[in-house]
Amino acid sequence: MTGASRLKERYWAADRYQKVANRLYPLSVALCDRAALQARERVLDVATATGNAALAAAERDCTVTAIDTDLHMLGVAQRRAQAKNLQLTLRNYDAQNMPFPAELFDAVISAGGVQFAPDPVACAAELLRVCRPTGRIVVGSWGPASPITTMLEILHSACPLVDSILHCSTAWGTSEGLHRLFGDRASIEAEESRIYIEVPSVGEWTDILCQDFGPAKLALDESNASVAREIRQSLLALFSQFSEGTDHPGQVRIRMDCLQAVVTPVST
Repeated sequence: MTGASRLKERYWAADRYQKVANRLYPLSVALCDRAALQARERVLDVATATGNAALAAAERDCTVTAIDTDLHMLGVAQRRAQAKNLQLTLRNYDAQNMPFPAELFDAVISAGGVQFAPDPVACAAELLRVCRPTGRIVVGSWGPASPITTMLEILHSACPLVDSILHCSTAWGTSEGLHRLFGDRASIEAEESRIYIEVPSVGEWTDILCQDFGPAKLALDESNASVAREIRQSLLALFSQFSEGTDHPGQVRIRMDCLQAVVTPVST
């Protein structure tokens, strides 16, 4: 295993990441609803991670292919599919260069994943290429002011090994960015949306991220004790801004702002 491979495995730590992904599952459900998926449609989930959107589509009796560049993530997705008795076709492919024939899929979806690819322009072109002219592309992305993007900027400032996604969040997480990416090749309907994560406290959510979200754990592991304390306090303050009470005693919910968009290819 190369040094880069070891860092990638350490960075995302798929088995631990699933504890975070479980909380983000409502985004995938919302995107599948927005895509109005129908049984037997061919669906591609791009940058599936541990399979949230792919599984949500498979539960609608779609024929689902999911891709990711992280084999460990795909392994977790496969185990989850088996546990649910759902069928997925999983491929270790790059969203920037997918070896699929053109116009193969009825729907192409991505739940906060495609925006992590380094080249947004190449990804947008590939999503359009593999989507049927009568199909739709549905993406949920963290915008530049979302708590996820802000969290990663906090981590990047403390530890440059953590990637900044600010540029990609502007490209995918704003209506203006999507129009620049897709141009006159597609019509775009985008709206600011949000999902909610219910947890016992903001402190517990911060602990989950610090222990199980790979970029946060990497930043903490690479920092001295003083910087690590500052990171945790910054994350606690960040998510406190997005928290509110619930009707359930001993629970708070944390708002996760995102942009949900339906991109429809335009015939030329």
